[in-house]
Amino acid sequence: MGKASSSKKIRRVQQAGVSRAPGQRRNLMYPALIIAIVVIGTALVLIARDNRQATASESPTTRDHWHEAFGINVCGEYLDPAADDGPDRLGIHTHQDGLIHVHPFGAGASGENANMQAFFDQIGAEVSDGTMKLFDGTEKSDGQECEGKKAELALFVWPPQANDKTDPEKLTGSEINEARFTEDGGVYVLSFNPSGFTPPLPPSVSELANPSDVEPGQATDEGLNSATSTTTPASSTPAESTTTAPAETTTSTPG
Repeated sequence: MGKASSSKKIRRVQQAGVSRAPGQRRNLMYPALIIAIVVIGTALVLIARDNRQATASESPTTRDHWHEAFGINVCGEYLDPAADDGPDRLGIHTHQDGLIHVHPFGAGASGENANMQAFFDQIGAEVSDGTMKLFDGTEKSDGQECEGKKAELALFVWPPQANDKTDPEKLTGSEINEARFTEDGGVYVLSFNPSGFTPPLPPSVSELANPSDVEPGQATDEGLNSATSTTTPASSTPAESTTTAPAETTTSTPG
């Protein structure tokens, strides 16, 4: 009697715990929905990350036109702004205004190829293994001295909108040539100074606010470097030449 009653109680408990009718399939919709949400969310995060990385690795592109401030500081003094050594071949050049104009013509100067090596080639400078040979004949190597102190070659990099209180990144050795232009408005200083010396921001930082632009392919190096001091011939301004004395027909065109 007692054993039969116990068996009946067990069956009642088991039946009470079953919420579906005999033969009814278990409802898997809710757990499947949760799994789908997790999978889709993870996929979106990975896609967004890959897109950001791809954009960073590709910039600048042929659609970009950036300006970077640049200076060369030797033993505490800034040299005169560099000039192009021939026509702009890749889309990375200077107007001899202390700025690097970055507007790639193609793959040769876009993405990872938009770096200091491309600019050094454009201005006729050789930088490698702690040595630099500049366009004006200046040659410096690690270990030479500045006012009695051993100096080293380094590249200092500031982000856009930097000021005197902003700490730069310091690059040496092969890192100098490999330094990439990754955004508009950066600041770069090639420095030959004692190891504890951080150069001030270059004078050309002020030029970033109002750079002189020339669209890719519209001018050669000669035209670019003379853009700030071009004299307009009288024949190109007929309205002025018919009303102005010959001595006054030449007008200065701002860069």
